[in-house]
Amino acid sequence: MWNVDPSLARELVAPRFALHLTLPTIADPTTITDPVAVERWVAAHRARFGKLVFSMRVGPFVDVRAGVVAGPWIADTIVDGVAQPVCGMDTIAFRGGKITEYWTISKPGYDYGEWDRAQL
Repeated sequence: MWNVDPSLARELVAPRFALHLTLPTIADPTTITDPVAVERWVAAHRARFGKLVFSMRVGPFVDVRAGVVAGPWIADTIVDGVAQPVCGMDTIAFRGGKITEYWTISKPGYDYGEWDRAQL
């Protein structure tokens, strides 16, 4: 959905959805409550970038019983012709095979580190 096609939200997101964003944000999470709204939000967010490609170097971490997936990510972005990497962490709740809640935090990625896999 984020790397490929925002319309995938119509297949992946539950009819009732809750978005949790860190502040400040340009999106109003109280208006993003269903698959169509998620599709519009993802499309609008992607449109702000000349390039936006997400990757994960570790994870995701999955708890099937709780219906939760979480993991850190890195985004290669270009804004106004300038590379501006971003890093963050998402937690996604699932019920009935659909995304019901999404929490995300992010920050500029110029100072992100690598996971010390020997210490995991």
